[in-house]
Amino acid sequence: MMLQPGVVVAEVGSGGVLLDTGRPAAAYLSPTALGWLRGRPPAAEHRVQHGHCFTQWRAAGLVAPEAEPPAPAMHGDLEAQAADCATLVPHPVLVVAMAATCGFCTQLTADLAANADSLMRLDSSVLLVEADSTRSLGRPLADPVQQQLTHLGRRAAHQGTPTAVMLAPGQPARVLSGFDEVSHALVTLSGADPQATIVEAPTSCSVDVAAQPVDAVLTARVNGTRLGIAVRGDESRQITETVTGGLSDDGYTPVTLTVERPDSFYLLFRGGELLTRARTPIALRQTLDAVLAGYASYASAERGTIPLLCGAAVHDGGHAVLFPRTWLSDLVKRARRLEQAGWRLRPEPYTTLRTAPGTGALQLPAAPGSGQGGAEVTAVLTEPPQTGVPPTRAWLLASLVNWIARPATTDAVHRLAASLEPLPVHTGTWQEALTHLTHPHTAEADPGRGPVPSGSRKE
Repeated sequence: MMLQPGVVVAEVGSGGVLLDTGRPAAAYLSPTALGWLRGRPPAAEHRVQHGHCFTQWRAAGLVAPEAEPPAPAMHGDLEAQAADCATLVPHPVLVVAMAATCGFCTQLTADLAANADSLMRLDSSVLLVEADSTRSLGRPLADPVQQQLTHLGRRAAHQGTPTAVMLAPGQPARVLSGFDEVSHALVTLSGADPQATIVEAPTSCSVDVAAQPVDAVLTARVNGTRLGIAVRGDESRQITETVTGGLSDDGYTPVTLTVERPDSFYLLFRGGELLTRARTPIALRQTLDAVLAGYASYASAERGTIPLLCGAAVHDGGHAVLFPRTWLSDLVKRARRLEQAGWRLRPEPYTTLRTAPGTGALQLPAAPGSGQGGAEVTAVLTEPPQTGVPPTRAWLLASLVNWIARPATTDAVHRLAASLEPLPVHTGTWQEALTHLTHPHTAEADPGRGPVPSGSRKE
Protein backbone atom coordinates (compact mmCIF):
# COMPACT_ATOMS: atom_id res chain seq x y z
CA MET A 1 0.00 0.00 0.00
CA MET A 2 1.48 3.32 -1.08
CA LEU A 3 1.47 6.29 1.25
CA GLN A 4 0.30 9.61 -0.12
CA PRO A 5 3.06 12.21 -0.76
CA GLY A 6 4.19 13.85 2.47
CA VAL A 7 2.84 11.08 4.72
CA VAL A 8 5.27 9.42 7.11
CA VAL A 9 5.13 6.47 9.52
CA ALA A 10 6.92 6.98 12.85
CA GLU A 11 7.24 4.17 15.38
CA VAL A 12 6.29 4.99 18.97
CA GLY A 13 6.50 2.29 21.60
CA SER A 14 5.04 -0.89 20.19
CA GLY A 15 2.84 1.01 17.74
CA GLY A 16 3.21 4.00 15.51
CA VAL A 17 1.63 7.09 14.01
CA LEU A 18 0.67 7.64 10.39
CA LEU A 19 1.06 11.38 9.94
CA ASP A 20 0.66 13.89 7.13
CA THR A 21 3.54 16.39 7.28
CA GLY A 22 1.64 19.00 5.27
CA ARG A 23 -1.67 19.24 7.12
CA PRO A 24 -3.17 18.23 10.49
CA ALA A 25 -4.12 14.63 9.67
CA ALA A 26 -2.85 11.57 11.52
CA ALA A 27 -3.87 8.11 12.68
CA TYR A 28 -2.69 5.89 15.51
CA LEU A 29 -1.24 2.54 14.43
CA SER A 30 -1.57 -0.34 16.86
CA PRO A 31 1.14 -3.00 16.57
CA THR A 32 -1.26 -5.08 14.48
CA ALA A 33 -2.22 -2.17 12.20
CA LEU A 34 1.44 -1.26 11.80
CA GLY A 35 2.03 -4.76 10.47
CA TRP A 36 -0.91 -4.44 8.05
CA LEU A 37 0.46 -1.18 6.70
CA ARG A 38 3.75 -2.95 6.01
CA GLY A 39 2.04 -5.65 4.00
CA ARG A 40 1.35 -8.33 6.59
CA PRO A 41 -1.95 -10.09 5.72
CA PRO A 42 -4.67 -9.94 8.39
CA ALA A 43 -5.72 -12.97 10.37
CA ALA A 44 -9.16 -14.27 9.45
CA GLU A 45 -10.76 -12.79 12.57
CA HIS A 46 -9.28 -9.35 11.79
CA ARG A 47 -10.36 -8.95 8.16
CA VAL A 48 -13.29 -6.65 8.92
CA GLN A 49 -11.12 -4.43 11.11
CA HIS A 50 -8.37 -4.49 8.45
CA GLY A 51 -10.80 -3.23 5.80
CA HIS A 52 -12.16 -0.56 8.13
CA CYS A 53 -8.66 0.78 8.90
CA PHE A 54 -7.70 1.13 5.25
CA THR A 55 -11.02 2.77 4.45
CA GLN A 56 -10.41 5.34 7.19
CA TRP A 57 -6.82 5.96 6.10
CA ARG A 58 -7.91 6.50 2.51
CA ALA A 59 -10.69 8.85 3.58
CA ALA A 60 -8.16 10.91 5.55
CA GLY A 61 -5.87 11.10 2.52
CA LEU A 62 -3.07 9.19 4.25
CA VAL A 63 -2.79 6.23 1.88
CA ALA A 64 -3.28 6.10 -1.88
CA PRO A 65 -6.74 5.02 -3.08
CA GLU A 66 -7.07 1.72 -4.87
CA ALA A 67 -7.90 1.68 -8.56
CA GLU A 68 -11.46 2.95 -8.83
CA PRO A 69 -13.56 4.45 -11.60
CA PRO A 70 -12.79 8.16 -11.78
CA ALA A 71 -15.10 10.15 -9.55
CA PRO A 72 -16.89 13.24 -10.85
CA ALA A 73 -14.77 16.34 -10.53
CA MET A 74 -15.17 18.00 -7.15
CA HIS A 75 -17.34 21.11 -7.35
CA GLY A 76 -18.09 20.26 -11.02
CA ASP A 77 -21.71 21.44 -11.02
CA LEU A 78 -20.84 24.51 -9.02
CA GLU A 79 -17.99 25.43 -11.35
CA ALA A 80 -20.25 25.07 -14.39
CA GLN A 81 -22.77 27.45 -12.84
CA ALA A 82 -19.98 29.81 -11.81
CA ALA A 83 -18.62 29.87 -15.36
CA ASP A 84 -22.00 31.15 -16.59
CA CYS A 85 -22.02 33.86 -13.91
CA ALA A 86 -18.47 34.95 -14.70
CA THR A 87 -19.70 36.64 -17.88
CA LEU A 88 -22.00 38.88 -15.82
CA VAL A 89 -19.49 40.53 -13.46
CA PRO A 90 -18.04 43.95 -14.34
CA HIS A 91 -15.20 43.63 -11.80
CA PRO A 92 -13.82 40.99 -9.38
CA VAL A 93 -16.49 39.52 -7.12
CA LEU A 94 -16.11 37.06 -4.25
CA VAL A 95 -19.33 35.19 -3.46
CA VAL A 96 -19.17 33.56 -0.01
CA ALA A 97 -21.67 30.96 1.19
CA MET A 98 -22.26 31.44 4.93
CA ALA A 99 -24.40 29.80 7.61
CA ALA A 100 -25.53 31.09 10.99
CA THR A 101 -24.65 27.77 12.64
CA CYS A 102 -21.10 27.67 11.20
CA GLY A 103 -18.38 28.61 13.70
CA PHE A 104 -15.90 29.31 10.90
CA CYS A 105 -18.44 31.74 9.39
CA THR A 106 -18.85 33.45 12.76
CA GLN A 107 -15.09 34.01 12.90
CA LEU A 108 -15.11 35.22 9.29
CA THR A 109 -17.92 37.65 10.10
CA ALA A 110 -15.92 38.98 13.06
CA ASP A 111 -12.84 39.45 10.85
CA LEU A 112 -14.93 41.25 8.24
CA ALA A 113 -16.38 43.58 10.87
CA ALA A 114 -12.91 44.31 12.25
CA ASN A 115 -11.71 45.16 8.71
CA ALA A 116 -14.72 47.32 7.86
CA ASP A 117 -12.64 50.38 6.91
CA SER A 118 -10.46 48.53 4.41
CA LEU A 119 -13.48 46.76 2.91
CA MET A 120 -15.16 50.10 2.17
CA ARG A 121 -12.29 50.91 -0.19
CA LEU A 122 -12.32 47.60 -2.08
CA ASP A 123 -12.17 47.91 -5.86
CA SER A 124 -14.25 44.75 -5.99
CA SER A 125 -17.35 43.24 -4.43
CA VAL A 126 -17.92 40.69 -1.69
CA LEU A 127 -21.30 39.00 -1.34
CA LEU A 128 -22.04 37.17 1.89
CA VAL A 129 -24.87 34.78 1.12
CA GLU A 130 -26.91 33.03 3.81
CA ALA A 131 -30.07 30.96 3.50
CA ASP A 132 -32.41 33.97 3.72
CA SER A 133 -30.23 37.06 3.27
CA THR A 134 -27.38 38.53 1.23
CA ARG A 135 -25.00 41.26 2.37
CA SER A 136 -22.87 43.25 -0.07
CA LEU A 137 -19.48 44.80 0.71
CA GLY A 138 -17.24 46.92 -1.51
CA ARG A 139 -18.39 48.05 -4.95
CA PRO A 140 -22.14 47.81 -5.62
CA LEU A 141 -23.61 45.42 -8.18
CA ALA A 142 -26.68 45.78 -10.33
CA ASP A 143 -29.73 44.02 -8.87
CA PRO A 144 -30.06 41.37 -11.61
CA VAL A 145 -26.38 40.43 -11.25
CA GLN A 146 -26.62 40.28 -7.46
CA GLN A 147 -29.68 38.04 -7.68
CA GLN A 148 -27.86 35.61 -9.96
CA LEU A 149 -24.82 35.57 -7.69
CA THR A 150 -27.00 35.06 -4.62
CA HIS A 151 -28.41 31.93 -6.26
CA LEU A 152 -24.82 30.83 -6.97
CA GLY A 153 -23.90 31.39 -3.30
CA ARG A 154 -26.79 29.25 -2.09
CA ARG A 155 -25.69 26.52 -4.47
CA ALA A 156 -22.16 26.81 -3.08
CA ALA A 157 -23.47 26.23 0.46
CA HIS A 158 -24.16 22.60 -0.52
CA GLN A 159 -20.36 22.10 -0.51
CA GLY A 160 -20.18 23.25 3.14
CA THR A 161 -19.54 26.65 4.67
CA PRO A 162 -17.71 28.82 4.20
CA THR A 163 -17.36 28.03 0.49
CA ALA A 164 -16.64 30.84 -1.95
CA VAL A 165 -16.54 31.44 -5.69
CA MET A 166 -14.04 33.94 -7.08
CA LEU A 167 -15.22 35.62 -10.29
CA ALA A 168 -13.35 38.14 -12.42
CA PRO A 169 -13.82 39.39 -16.00
CA GLY A 170 -11.87 37.33 -18.49
CA GLN A 171 -10.74 34.74 -15.93
CA PRO A 172 -12.04 31.26 -15.10
CA ALA A 173 -14.13 30.97 -11.96
CA ARG A 174 -12.43 29.44 -8.91
CA VAL A 175 -14.10 27.54 -6.07
CA LEU A 176 -12.54 28.14 -2.64
CA SER A 177 -13.18 25.90 0.35
CA GLY A 178 -12.81 26.66 4.03
CA PHE A 179 -11.87 29.56 6.26
CA ASP A 180 -8.23 29.70 5.18
CA GLU A 181 -8.87 29.87 1.42
CA VAL A 182 -11.69 32.41 1.78
CA SER A 183 -9.56 34.59 4.07
CA HIS A 184 -6.63 34.49 1.64
CA ALA A 185 -8.98 35.55 -1.18
CA LEU A 186 -10.12 38.56 0.88
CA VAL A 187 -6.50 39.49 1.56
CA THR A 188 -5.79 39.34 -2.18
CA LEU A 189 -8.79 41.50 -3.07
CA SER A 190 -7.59 44.16 -0.62
CA GLY A 191 -4.25 44.38 -2.44
CA ALA A 192 -2.17 42.72 0.29
CA ASP A 193 0.02 39.63 -0.06
CA PRO A 194 -1.85 36.44 0.95
CA GLN A 195 1.36 34.40 1.09
CA ALA A 196 2.84 36.80 3.64
CA THR A 197 -0.27 36.99 5.84
CA ILE A 198 -0.84 34.79 8.88
CA VAL A 199 -4.22 33.03 8.74
CA GLU A 200 -4.94 30.66 11.63
CA ALA A 201 -8.00 28.44 11.67
CA PRO A 202 -10.49 29.42 14.39
CA THR A 203 -11.66 27.30 17.29
CA SER A 204 -14.88 27.49 19.30
CA CYS A 205 -13.00 29.50 21.93
CA SER A 206 -11.55 31.96 19.40
CA VAL A 207 -15.04 32.58 18.03
CA ASP A 208 -16.18 33.53 21.54
CA VAL A 209 -13.29 36.00 21.90
CA ALA A 210 -13.78 37.50 18.43
CA ALA A 211 -17.55 37.92 18.67
CA GLN A 212 -17.39 41.28 20.45
CA PRO A 213 -16.71 44.42 18.34
CA VAL A 214 -13.13 45.71 18.20
CA ASP A 215 -11.91 49.29 17.81
CA ALA A 216 -9.22 48.56 15.21
CA VAL A 217 -7.09 45.91 13.59
CA LEU A 218 -3.39 46.73 13.56
CA THR A 219 -1.15 45.00 11.06
CA ALA A 220 2.17 44.07 12.62
CA ARG A 221 5.13 43.15 10.42
CA VAL A 222 6.91 40.11 11.80
CA ASN A 223 9.98 39.07 9.85
CA GLY A 224 8.26 40.02 6.59
CA THR A 225 4.93 38.47 7.60
CA ARG A 226 1.68 40.36 8.18
CA LEU A 227 -0.09 39.58 11.46
CA GLY A 228 -3.44 41.04 12.56
CA ILE A 229 -3.84 42.31 16.12
CA ALA A 230 -7.32 43.44 17.15
CA VAL A 231 -7.51 46.01 19.95
CA ARG A 232 -10.33 47.07 22.23
CA GLY A 233 -9.89 50.41 23.96
CA ASP A 234 -7.53 53.36 23.40
CA GLU A 235 -5.04 52.21 26.03
CA SER A 236 -4.73 48.76 24.48
CA ARG A 237 -4.20 50.36 21.08
CA GLN A 238 -1.48 52.69 22.32
CA ILE A 239 0.44 49.88 24.02
CA THR A 240 0.13 47.62 20.98
CA GLU A 241 1.26 50.36 18.60
CA THR A 242 4.27 51.05 20.81
CA VAL A 243 5.34 47.41 20.77
CA THR A 244 4.61 46.53 17.16
CA GLY A 245 4.62 49.78 15.21
CA GLY A 246 1.37 48.31 13.93
CA LEU A 247 -0.41 50.00 11.07
CA SER A 248 -4.17 50.18 10.73
CA ASP A 249 -6.02 49.99 7.39
CA ASP A 250 -3.20 48.01 5.81
CA GLY A 251 -5.49 45.89 3.68
CA TYR A 252 -7.65 43.03 4.89
CA THR A 253 -5.91 41.30 7.80
CA PRO A 254 -7.50 38.33 9.63
CA VAL A 255 -7.35 38.70 13.39
CA THR A 256 -4.74 36.50 15.09
CA LEU A 257 -4.12 38.31 18.41
CA THR A 258 -6.54 40.35 20.51
CA VAL A 259 -5.58 42.90 23.19
CA GLU A 260 -8.06 44.37 25.66
CA ARG A 261 -8.46 45.54 29.24
CA PRO A 262 -12.01 44.78 30.42
CA ASP A 263 -11.25 45.16 34.14
CA SER A 264 -7.99 45.36 36.08
CA PHE A 265 -5.99 43.03 33.82
CA TYR A 266 -4.58 43.56 30.35
CA LEU A 267 -5.58 40.49 28.36
CA LEU A 268 -3.77 39.08 25.32
CA PHE A 269 -5.44 36.32 23.32
CA ARG A 270 -4.16 34.23 20.44
CA GLY A 271 -7.42 33.14 18.87
CA GLY A 272 -9.24 31.81 21.91
CA GLU A 273 -6.12 31.09 23.97
CA LEU A 274 -5.46 33.49 26.83
CA LEU A 275 -1.70 34.17 26.76
CA THR A 276 -1.46 36.58 29.66
CA ARG A 277 -3.38 38.45 32.31
CA ALA A 278 -0.90 41.28 32.75
CA ARG A 279 -1.23 43.64 35.69
CA THR A 280 0.82 46.45 34.13
CA PRO A 281 1.48 47.88 30.65
CA ILE A 282 5.10 46.77 31.01
CA ALA A 283 4.07 43.16 31.61
CA LEU A 284 1.76 43.28 28.59
CA ARG A 285 4.53 44.70 26.41
CA GLN A 286 6.91 41.95 27.53
CA THR A 287 4.43 39.23 26.61
CA LEU A 288 3.65 40.87 23.25
CA ASP A 289 7.38 41.06 22.54
CA ALA A 290 7.76 37.34 23.33
CA VAL A 291 4.78 36.36 21.17
CA LEU A 292 5.94 38.40 18.17
CA ALA A 293 9.46 37.02 18.58
CA GLY A 294 7.91 33.53 18.53
CA TYR A 295 6.18 34.23 15.21
CA ALA A 296 9.41 35.67 13.80
CA SER A 297 11.37 32.61 14.94
CA TYR A 298 8.81 30.25 13.39
CA ALA A 299 8.85 32.16 10.08
CA SER A 300 12.62 31.65 9.80
CA ALA A 301 13.06 28.48 11.83
CA GLU A 302 16.60 27.20 12.19
CA ARG A 303 17.39 23.78 10.83
CA GLY A 304 16.91 21.08 13.43
CA THR A 305 14.11 22.78 15.38
CA ILE A 306 10.78 21.05 16.01
CA PRO A 307 7.78 23.40 16.44
CA LEU A 308 4.86 21.94 18.40
CA LEU A 309 1.30 23.16 18.89
CA CYS A 310 1.29 22.73 22.66
CA GLY A 311 2.01 24.71 25.80
CA ALA A 312 5.16 24.68 27.91
CA ALA A 313 5.97 25.53 31.51
CA VAL A 314 9.55 26.08 32.66
CA HIS A 315 10.70 25.58 36.24
CA ASP A 316 13.28 27.74 37.99
CA GLY A 317 15.30 24.54 38.40
CA GLY A 318 15.95 24.43 34.66
CA HIS A 319 13.52 21.77 33.43
CA ALA A 320 10.25 22.03 31.51
CA VAL A 321 6.99 20.17 30.92
CA LEU A 322 4.68 20.17 27.91
CA PHE A 323 0.88 20.23 28.06
CA PRO A 324 -2.11 20.56 25.65
CA ARG A 325 -2.90 24.01 24.27
CA THR A 326 -6.49 23.58 25.45
CA TRP A 327 -5.23 23.97 29.03
CA LEU A 328 -3.43 27.24 28.42
CA SER A 329 -6.21 29.70 29.29
CA ASP A 330 -7.03 27.92 32.55
CA LEU A 331 -3.38 27.75 33.59
CA VAL A 332 -2.74 31.41 32.67
CA LYS A 333 -5.57 32.40 35.02
CA ARG A 334 -3.66 30.58 37.76
CA ALA A 335 -0.21 31.80 36.76
CA ARG A 336 0.41 33.37 40.18
CA ARG A 337 -0.03 30.00 41.88
CA LEU A 338 2.33 28.37 39.38
CA GLU A 339 4.91 31.12 39.85
CA GLN A 340 4.86 30.60 43.60
CA ALA A 341 5.84 26.98 42.91
CA GLY A 342 8.63 28.08 40.57
CA TRP A 343 6.88 27.59 37.21
CA ARG A 344 6.67 30.11 34.35
CA LEU A 345 4.35 29.62 31.39
CA ARG A 346 5.80 30.30 27.95
CA PRO A 347 3.45 32.49 25.84
CA GLU A 348 5.04 31.91 22.42
CA PRO A 349 2.63 30.73 19.68
CA TYR A 350 4.73 27.62 19.00
CA THR A 351 6.69 25.52 21.47
CA THR A 352 9.91 25.14 19.51
CA LEU A 353 12.18 22.32 20.63
CA ARG A 354 15.61 20.95 19.74
CA THR A 355 17.13 17.56 20.33
CA ALA A 356 20.35 17.49 22.35
CA PRO A 357 23.37 16.13 20.47
CA GLY A 358 24.32 12.69 21.70
CA THR A 359 21.37 12.08 24.04
CA GLY A 360 18.49 13.11 21.75
CA ALA A 361 16.69 14.69 24.74
CA LEU A 362 14.16 17.39 23.93
CA GLN A 363 15.28 20.88 24.89
CA LEU A 364 13.27 24.09 25.05
CA PRO A 365 15.51 27.00 23.96
CA ALA A 366 15.62 30.11 26.11
CA ALA A 367 13.01 32.77 25.40
CA PRO A 368 14.43 35.52 23.14
CA GLY A 369 15.93 38.32 25.21
CA SER A 370 15.42 36.49 28.52
CA GLY A 371 19.12 36.12 29.28
CA GLN A 372 18.40 32.64 30.63
CA GLY A 373 19.52 29.24 29.42
CA GLY A 374 17.34 26.61 27.82
CA ALA A 375 15.45 23.88 29.64
CA GLU A 376 15.28 20.13 29.18
CA VAL A 377 11.78 18.68 28.76
CA THR A 378 11.39 16.08 31.50
CA ALA A 379 7.70 15.16 31.27
CA VAL A 380 4.49 15.58 29.30
CA LEU A 381 1.10 16.22 30.89
CA THR A 382 -1.91 15.42 28.72
CA GLU A 383 -5.52 14.35 28.66
CA PRO A 384 -6.61 10.71 28.34
CA PRO A 385 -8.95 9.76 25.47
CA GLN A 386 -12.64 10.33 26.11
CA THR A 387 -13.58 6.78 25.16
CA GLY A 388 -13.21 5.56 28.73
CA VAL A 389 -10.73 2.90 27.61
CA PRO A 390 -7.36 3.34 29.37
CA PRO A 391 -4.84 4.50 26.76
CA THR A 392 -1.78 2.49 25.96
CA ARG A 393 1.56 4.24 26.14
CA ALA A 394 1.96 3.83 22.36
CA TRP A 395 -1.39 5.59 21.82
CA LEU A 396 -0.34 8.46 24.07
CA LEU A 397 3.00 8.88 22.32
CA ALA A 398 1.28 8.86 18.92
CA SER A 399 -1.07 11.64 20.07
CA LEU A 400 1.92 13.69 21.27
CA VAL A 401 3.72 13.30 17.94
CA ASN A 402 0.55 14.71 16.36
CA TRP A 403 1.24 17.99 18.22
CA ILE A 404 3.93 18.79 15.64
CA ALA A 405 3.14 21.94 13.67
CA ARG A 406 2.53 21.53 9.95
CA PRO A 407 4.24 21.81 7.57
CA ALA A 408 6.80 19.49 9.16
CA THR A 409 9.78 17.57 7.85
CA THR A 410 10.00 13.80 7.93
CA ASP A 411 13.21 14.07 9.93
CA ALA A 412 11.51 16.25 12.57
CA VAL A 413 8.68 13.73 12.96
CA HIS A 414 11.11 10.84 13.52
CA ARG A 415 13.28 12.85 15.92
CA LEU A 416 10.25 13.90 17.93
CA ALA A 417 8.95 10.33 18.14
CA ALA A 418 12.35 9.03 19.28
CA SER A 419 12.81 11.80 21.84
CA LEU A 420 9.39 11.24 23.39
CA GLU A 421 10.05 7.52 23.99
CA PRO A 422 11.83 7.86 27.37
CA LEU A 423 9.67 10.69 28.74
CA PRO A 424 7.10 10.11 31.49
CA VAL A 425 3.56 10.93 30.35
CA HIS A 426 0.99 11.89 32.97
CA THR A 427 -2.70 11.83 32.03
CA GLY A 428 -5.48 13.69 33.76
CA THR A 429 -7.34 16.99 33.79
CA TRP A 430 -5.77 20.44 33.84
CA GLN A 431 -6.87 20.74 37.47
CA GLU A 432 -4.92 17.60 38.35
CA ALA A 433 -1.95 18.90 36.38
CA LEU A 434 -2.07 22.18 38.33
CA THR A 435 -2.13 20.29 41.62
CA HIS A 436 0.74 18.11 40.45
CA LEU A 437 2.92 21.07 39.42
CA THR A 438 2.27 23.06 42.59
CA HIS A 439 2.50 20.15 45.05
CA PRO A 440 5.06 21.10 47.71
CA HIS A 441 6.94 17.83 47.24
CA THR A 442 7.30 18.25 43.47
CA ALA A 443 7.68 22.02 43.11
CA GLU A 444 11.46 21.76 43.10
CA ALA A 445 11.71 18.27 41.64
CA ASP A 446 11.36 16.96 38.16
CA PRO A 447 7.59 16.36 37.80
CA GLY A 448 8.31 13.41 35.59
CA ARG A 449 9.99 11.66 38.51
CA GLY A 450 7.68 12.88 41.25
CA PRO A 451 4.50 11.23 42.51
CA VAL A 452 1.53 10.99 40.21
CA PRO A 453 -1.46 13.04 41.45
CA SER A 454 -4.56 11.25 42.59
CA GLY A 455 -6.95 10.57 39.73
CA SER A 456 -4.34 10.65 36.99
CA ARG A 457 -2.30 8.01 35.29
CA LYS A 458 1.41 7.72 34.58
CA GLU A 459 2.08 5.84 31.37
